Amino acid sequence: MIGYVGNMSGKIFNEDEFTLIKRTLAAGENIEEQNYTDKTVLITIVIGSINVMLNNEEERNLEPGKVLKFDGDFPVSVHANDRSEYFVTLINKSK
Repeated sequence: MIGYVGNMSGKIFNEDEFTLIKRTLAAGENIEEQNYTDKTVLITIVIGSINVMLNNEEERNLEPGKVLKFDGDFPVSVHANDRSEYFVTLINKSK
């Protein structure tokens, strides 16, 4: 098989260079603060809207078509404003 299509929530791809996670949240649902140490993080929203809090000081509102990039060493939390689906790409930092 050359290609793989992943659609389930949770970890979709777990490769040496990166990990791709799909998150599905109900309106009002939260993802508690966490870190992704030694990773560059991309959050790409495809449905709904979410508020992302970085390092307890910088809030970003994401809607479909927007991508947020940040250093995973900083804490991040997420709040779903409505039913939302988004992808988290964790890219391993070069050593």
